[in-house]
This record gives sequence, structure tokens and C-alpha cells, in this order.
Amino acid sequence: MTRQEFKGLIREKVVILDGATGSNLQQRGMPIGISPEKWILENPDVFIGLQLEYLEAGSDILLAPTFTSNRIKLAEYGLQNQIAEINQALVKLSKTAVQRYREKTGSAREIYIAADISMTGEQVYPLGTLTFEELVEVYKEQVGYCLEAGVDLIVVETMMSLQECRAALLAVKETCNLPVMVSLTFE
Repeated sequence: MTRQEFKGLIREKVVILDGATGSNLQQRGMPIGISPEKWILENPDVFIGLQLEYLEAGSDILLAPTFTSNRIKLAEYGLQNQIAEINQALVKLSKTAVQRYREKTGSAREIYIAADISMTGEQVYPLGTLTFEELVEVYKEQVGYCLEAGVDLIVVETMMSLQECRAALLAVKETCNLPVMVSLTFE
């Protein structure tokens, strides 16, 4: 999807994204304190079932469950060396949900898959040790793997730091020309 196509889409209609994937998966058995990515890959039918519900409710954009699939967060679970495989497999699950939805309903409506990018959990210097440039590289790596998997756009979401938003946005702009949406979360 190009930026122009995205602008046209949001001009013509209200675009609906899925949401609350983490809390919905917890209601379906995903424990707290584990790698969500690993759990999803071990329980793909639960995740695909949730995304089918989102599509049946009218979602136009599915967020691939790549939310915390960056090298820093994956390292917390010893999964940092599987970053490519994890991001690509998670995008593929969302594509499978779209395919199953189309087979089930016969619908040919446009459905887009977004790479979902979020926080690393690390503070940027001077509050932490991570430099801004390193953070951009962390996001560029994840975006690159999502691009290889064939996402249509990028959603940077549930961010609590403007620095991380800026780093993620720069990473996307330095990596591709896909549309990008950014949202922040505050208490």
C-alpha cells in the first residue's frame, strides 16, 4: 500500500483496526510474564480465531502480533537470535487469518496487514544507556523483517515515550515508503 492509497482509503471511509489483542489473548489462556510472541506461535489457532473475530466485526486492518518482536524485548526471553523467523511467522499468521476469512465468507473486501511496532522497554540516554541511533537501528531491523513478510503498512502503537515514537518513525522512513500510523498511551 502506498501513502497515497492510504490517504485515499481514510478519506473514503472510517477505517477500523483491531485492538486489545494482548488482553483478549490473556482471556483465551495466554499467561502473563511469558513471551507473547512465543505463546502465539505455539497457539496459532487461538490467535487466528481472535483475528477472525476482528474481521467479522469489520476490521479493515489487522495488526500482526509483532508488537514486542524487537531484539531488545525478545532478549528478555532468550529469543533475540530468532527475530527474523518470529516476525515473519507472526505476519504469516495474520495473512492466514485473512485467507480463512475469505474462504469462510467469500468476501473479497480489502484487508490490510500492519506490522505492529511498540516499546523496547529501555530508556534512551540520558535516562538510560541506549542511544537514540541504536534505538533507530533496533526498529529498522524489526521493520525490515516485517517488510520481507509482506506487510501493507506500519502501526507504531502504545508508545509512552516521544523519543521511541520518533525513533520508530525514523526507522520506518529510512527503511520503506509504507504508510505509518503512530499512537501514544498515557495513564
